[in-house]
Formats: sequence, structure tokens, C-alpha cells
Amino acid sequence: MTGSINRDIFEVISNRRSIRKFLNKEIPKDVINKILLAGFRAPFAYQITSVVYTRDKGKMKQLNKMGIYPTTDLFMVFFFDFNRMERIVKARNYEYDFDDSLLLWIGIQDVSLVAENVVLAAEAMGLGSVLLGGAPLMVDTISEVLNVPPKVFPVVGLCLGYPDPDHLFDIRPRFPLQYTAFEDKYRELSIEELGKCMKSMDEGYITQGYYIKQNAKIPLSNKEDKIGFDKYSWSEHISRKISQGRWSEESLITILRKHGFMLE
Repeated sequence: MTGSINRDIFEVISNRRSIRKFLNKEIPKDVINKILLAGFRAPFAYQITSVVYTRDKGKMKQLNKMGIYPTTDLFMVFFFDFNRMERIVKARNYEYDFDDSLLLWIGIQDVSLVAENVVLAAEAMGLGSVLLGGAPLMVDTISEVLNVPPKVFPVVGLCLGYPDPDHLFDIRPRFPLQYTAFEDKYRELSIEELGKCMKSMDEGYITQGYYIKQNAKIPLSNKEDKIGFDKYSWSEHISRKISQGRWSEESLITILRKHGFMLE
């Protein structure tokens, strides 16, 4: 078996960070298979996930609108696959009669579990990765390039490769646990506690110079931008992301309907 294996799962989880620059080094097929087998050991019953992966540079170029990086050796797309499920039902001589919106929710759960297993397995094998959450909005391009039929829909993309050690980001901060995990019942945070959540994230991102290194700053369309990169924080970035309208001309529900899903 090619590649080293890190068996300490807590170390793998704690040290994982997104990689956006990869070495020009091929990932062996046996490593890919091992990672994918780990992915499909995720706890899910419907078997509603499909993965399409490619190392073809021509396909990479066609998919470049999604932000796939030229040095990525391997690109995966994780789909919820209603096409296969409907065919299985038909093979058992039943008619498909189900709430697509519920199956959609189940599919997202299943795909998320598989994708996380793949990410952690890749990390344990010495690989790095970055998830591309905009894949659903690129469904037309993905479907064309990867020959995907209706009712097979992308949930997330994943770039995989060997990390370039000269372009490693720091491990990014998270909210303090006491503000995100509650025993027995949900607790709405006070204004002061929300401030502590924001502070833990904002100070970490600014100290790391995260957005400066990526030159990633969302422009304001309706007012003057008075925040420089030295003060541009996580909470500012996220707030700009979700306060300036849709990411695409069509809503995701409209896009799903166009790809064969019966959603009221």
C-alpha cells in the first residue's frame, strides 16, 4: 500500500486545514481506492451517494469556473443519486412514490458523511484537500463534463493533492465549545456571548492574516467600504456573503426542479 497512514484520528481531525496549493505529484490509484473505501464506510442506510473523480487535465480546465486549482492532481464531486435509487425500486417491481424533498434531505445527510470520511482518510494518508461548496450552482457544467444524468445532483466538490509545504495556512479558529454544544436543551446566546464567538473567530483570522494571504475581500455594492484588510475579519466576511443577495440568477430550488426533482 502506497502512502503513510496516521492512525490517531483525533490528531487527524485537529490538524486538518484547507489546502489551496498542491505539489505536482500524482496520487497513486491504490491510495485513491483506500480513501474512497473509507468514505463509503460512513454510517448511512440509503446508499444514495455517488462520487465521480477525475485526474484529466482537460476536464479540470472545463471545470475551472468552480475555482479548481491548476495544480490539483485529483478532483472529486459528491452527488446524491436519485437515479440509481429509482432504478433499484423499479427492479423490485415497485413504483417510485416518495417525497423528493425528504429524500433530498436524506441524500444531503448521506453525502456529507461520505465526504467527511474521505477528507479525514485523505488527511491520514498525507494528502490535503479543500471543499468547494459552490458545486450545486455549477450543476450544468458538472453534468456536461462528467456525463451526469438527471436526478444525480452535486452536493460538494473536493480538490485533493499533496500539500505544498510553502503554502500552508494556519489552522483556523472555531467558536468556543460552550457556545455551540448544549446539554439537554438549546440555549440562545446573549449579545455578550455572541460577541465572544465573533471575537474568537475575528482575532484568529486577523492574526493569521488569512484574508490578506488569499486577497479575499468581498466588495460592497451599496455603501463605501471603510474596512481595510488589516481589520477585515471572519464575521465581516461572512456577513457580506449572506447579505448581498443570491449567488446565482436562479434559486437552488429552481435549479433542482430543472434537474428532475419533484419539489412543490
